[in-house]
Amino acid sequence: MSPRRVDLALTARRREALIKAGYAEILEKGLYATSIDSVVARANSSKGGALHYFHTKEDLFFAVLEWLLAELTSSLDQVAASDELPRARLAAELELLFHSTEVNRKLYLVLFDYVSLGTRSKRFRALFEDFFAKCRARDQKIIADGIREQQFRRVHPEEAATTIRALVDGYCLQWLMGPGDLSVEICRDRCGAVLGAYLLRA
Repeated sequence: MSPRRVDLALTARRREALIKAGYAEILEKGLYATSIDSVVARANSSKGGALHYFHTKEDLFFAVLEWLLAELTSSLDQVAASDELPRARLAAELELLFHSTEVNRKLYLVLFDYVSLGTRSKRFRALFEDFFAKCRARDQKIIADGIREQQFRRVHPEEAATTIRALVDGYCLQWLMGPGDLSVEICRDRCGAVLGAYLLRA
């Protein structure tokens, strides 16, 4: 009897369905109130099937964060790879990072839940470290290109890249936790103004 063939495409779809259901559950209930059972129910899967892909709830949580950061990285990479001038690429990056009230609230509600795990777990921390390293590398290139093309003043590209990420996350945190009249667009514009004062040639 020949061994049963594994349908790799079907396997990938089922795994992704569980990951997306996990994201939706974490968004709705928070990380610590999400269970394997609730994810299985949302994905119309079975507990046995879920445990085939993810042996523990932590494995599922890890896969959700890995998927989320990969999606965000892919979107930012597309912006950085455009043929626009460095200043326009940086502006487009800010537009993406401060996308809209709905998108940013979903993203940061989930990400900030994961930050607590990242501070205590080397495994989750490694995902954040990799994501931030990619952010710095991407922004370093934009800054270096801008300096070379005399759009930006001479700053240290690595320090500037770290500053960009700190400003974005800082403004998003203030927006998420701030008063209702503080819009994501206001935070985007304030972030852009600070970066402009820091980067643009006098």
